[in-house]
Amino acid sequence: MPLTPTRERVLRYIKQEGKASVKGLTEEIGITPMAIRGHLNKLEREALIKVNTVRQKLGRPLQIFALTEKGDALFPQDYGRFAVEILSDLKELDGGKTLELVVKKREERIITLLKTEFEGSKNASERMERYTQYVDRHGNMPRLEVLGPKSFVLYINNCSLKTVVDQFPLCCDSEVRIIQALFPEAKIQKTKSLRNHDKNCCYQFEF
Repeated sequence: MPLTPTRERVLRYIKQEGKASVKGLTEEIGITPMAIRGHLNKLEREALIKVNTVRQKLGRPLQIFALTEKGDALFPQDYGRFAVEILSDLKELDGGKTLELVVKKREERIITLLKTEFEGSKNASERMERYTQYVDRHGNMPRLEVLGPKSFVLYINNCSLKTVVDQFPLCCDSEVRIIQALFPEAKIQKTKSLRNHDKNCCYQFEF
């Protein structure tokens, strides 16, 4: 849901100050405390802000509002450009050898992490579910379609690494290798790719 101008001002003030009270927001924005609370309630329902209740020596407890990670993500963050600059510098150092080592190291770290998460999984279906949850935690909007006990299709509708992948395709290839390492017994086919301007990345798994 698009933010109204007033709610944008509320979020900007909280971002600027780090945290805010109803009183502070009322003074900053110039509307009634009741109206401010209405905006705060809606922002909290959308998980853009969180509230912490602070007890005071006198009077009622004070509610302090701060941004959630989701709320903070609404503000410009240039991580992608920073990552591209770092990787570009690495590539120039020795023609890409160090860059390849860094990408490989990342692969190994993620594979080790996910194999630990897979411990206790009874079958391919549970492992696919856990991998899908991992992909979702990183903002990649996955959807897992179960065709049978040993047949799955995984759709990935967003690429959180898009800025990097556009400049360094080897990072996309790395993601494929991670999947293959996690499911070595499966026949995996990548039939669509966001990198190729398809609407999603699509992986077919046959165990």
